Amino acid sequence: MLAIPAFVLFAEDNIIQPNVTLVVVLILFIVFVLVLNQLLFKPIGKVLDERESLTAGAAAESRAAARQYQARLNHYEETIRQARAENYKKLEQQRKAALDKRSQLIEEARAQAEAEIVKARQEVAAQTAEARATLEQESRQIAEQISRTVLGRAVGGGKA
Repeated sequence: MLAIPAFVLFAEDNIIQPNVTLVVVLILFIVFVLVLNQLLFKPIGKVLDERESLTAGAAAESRAAARQYQARLNHYEETIRQARAENYKKLEQQRKAALDKRSQLIEEARAQAEAEIVKARQEVAAQTAEARATLEQESRQIAEQISRTVLGRAVGGGKA
């Protein structure tokens, strides 16, 4: 009533005539606002507040889960890096051991080959000496035989 100027309410050609029904309507309006406030607006406000707190809580939980996931992922990646580094070290040790064994086998084979070469040279030298001795003996026999054939008699100085 205060919002409507008084001269508008009491004008003769005005279709709004203040009477008791205006007061009843105002009382009903206030009661209706109070009832709606109790039955509708406060419960809706509570639901919205709960939803906001749940949403904020879920968002906080989501951020915490994301941080936990990132921490686990970082730990997992670090573990993989360490495992790879250890694996590379082991592979390098195995490769070094294989190269050392290879070098050892090559040295052994080289030493064995040299020993066989020395043995073969000794055998060749022995066979050469034996062949010379045999050739010398055969050459004396041939020379003696030639001398006997040419001279017709045995030649002295030769071993018979």
